[in-house]
Amino acid sequence: RKVNACVRRSLHDSVQAAKDTFFIEAPGNDKLTFTNRLTDDDMQIFAQVFMTPSVFLQRLDLSYNHLTDVGAMQLAQTILAADNTRRLTSFNLRSNSIGPDGCFAICQAVVMCQTLRRLNMSQNPLGREGGLLVVDLLRNSPDLLELHLEDTEADIDVLVATAEALLNPELHLKVCNLQNPRIITLQEDHTVHLGRMLRVNTHLSEINLGKIKMRDEGVRQLVSFLLENKTLRILDLRCNELGAVGAKHIGVLLGSDCQLSHLNLSGNRIGEQCNVTGATAIAQALLNNRMLRHLDLDHNALCGGALKVLADAVDQNSMLETIALFNNQWDQPSSYKFHQILSDRARVLPLRADFVTSEVDLRIDICKVNNFVIS
Repeated sequence: RKVNACVRRSLHDSVQAAKDTFFIEAPGNDKLTFTNRLTDDDMQIFAQVFMTPSVFLQRLDLSYNHLTDVGAMQLAQTILAADNTRRLTSFNLRSNSIGPDGCFAICQAVVMCQTLRRLNMSQNPLGREGGLLVVDLLRNSPDLLELHLEDTEADIDVLVATAEALLNPELHLKVCNLQNPRIITLQEDHTVHLGRMLRVNTHLSEINLGKIKMRDEGVRQLVSFLLENKTLRILDLRCNELGAVGAKHIGVLLGSDCQLSHLNLSGNRIGEQCNVTGATAIAQALLNNRMLRHLDLDHNALCGGALKVLADAVDQNSMLETIALFNNQWDQPSSYKFHQILSDRARVLPLRADFVTSEVDLRIDICKVNNFVIS
């Protein structure tokens, strides 16, 4: 079997750094290892080679590989054993095939690791059982700063348990990703629990609540709690079911003494059926908001009138730095207004967008910017 190029590179870079720790970053989606991903059999070799020096291991990234419960257990019993994780700060198992049994072994192993700051178990089929195990780990890890549970087949019980755990002021979690749980109820009890947590939590600065089937009533309740939160900076509500009414509630939040700097509302239905009231509410809030730096309204079926209203507000808001709007329903008046904004060199902070404008034959064309990332 070929030597994994990422493992070799990590060890070489660790030696070059000349520190008393080392790291292993071997993501399976790297171009060097795309056809040579790590498997459960490789974990046996890992155990033999790295078990002794693992006391100096600082970061372990095995994301996008082919590890199952067997490989996870092998890791837990060797490299992650209690005496071997004295310096581990980051552990990434994203996008493997680890289920509840492997998750149990991992949680049992790292719960005693007082240095762990970042744990990523996203895109593993943990289910309800595995999700609750990670929540128990969170309860016993007051120094954990980042937890990623995106797309783990977790259910509403996991969301509620996470919200309940984060009511504890002794937990210092700053980043929480709960995107795409398996929600089968039309009621929005989970939104209420998450909102009550956010009302009193003073440590979270970023939360991802994408694809949790939040509707207009759910966002109304969430906003009522967020009005009392002054520490959250990044709110991600992508791919929910927010309409114009929900956008009005978001406008109330942005128009208050809101500390959000990043807001992601992409993939909702704010402008459905040429409704401009939601966009108008957000635009009016932007006129007085001086904290928001990055706004994503992509894929919201915003019509030309809605885009024009937003453009007028963005023109007067000199603090907004980036905006995403490309996948909406553009017309010439809205295109022309943004053409003026993007060409305005007198603007205090230049506006970055996921599109560029160009004037061709007395009309404005909108072109997508590839690989655009909102900072």
